[in-house]
Amino acid sequence: MRGRCRRAAATAGPVAQGSVGAGAGAKAGRLKGGIGSASVALHTGHTVAALVAANPAGEVIDPGTGLPWYAGNFGLATPDPDEVRAAAAAAPARDQLNTTIGVVATDAMLDKAQCRRLAMVAHDGIARAVRPAHSLLDGDTVFVLATGAVARRPDTGVLDALSAAAADVVATAVVRAVLAATSVAGVPAYRDYYPSALAGH
Repeated sequence: MRGRCRRAAATAGPVAQGSVGAGAGAKAGRLKGGIGSASVALHTGHTVAALVAANPAGEVIDPGTGLPWYAGNFGLATPDPDEVRAAAAAAPARDQLNTTIGVVATDAMLDKAQCRRLAMVAHDGIARAVRPAHSLLDGDTVFVLATGAVARRPDTGVLDALSAAAADVVATAVVRAVLAATSVAGVPAYRDYYPSALAGH
């Protein structure tokens, strides 16, 4: 296992997002879900990153505006009103079993209890990006790992900053998964409903 991790690290590059891997079969409400990632470097000297398979029963996009519920900086234009109306009139997704599952990784030196704390707060990221979040049809799970590469124990302030970042990167990753997705098996993607929003991409 250790050898595989070393080989993966040696060949690491940009993470494929959208309808790849587990994201190929993912849905996000009435749209195509997918794989998304995000990371942030903190003023504390730590990095926090997330990789998420976004497959929620709820919607990631506000059907009234055509923009994500989570108002991060995604470089989207305001969708054409005709596109918003057409998307809102589309048939809603049928009930199905869903799970948004992800991993948050940091280079902080955390113990098991601190990792659990980050995982708890990371779920706030799902709640920011998905409505409704954590439904009875979802089995949402976030795992946290800490490499300890920054070899000092975080104090309360640093742990709070790491936790806040965990929620932010999870929310961003969920939205990126949907924006990067392409249609699979007849499930429409964001780009199919709202092409004008992606005009600058």
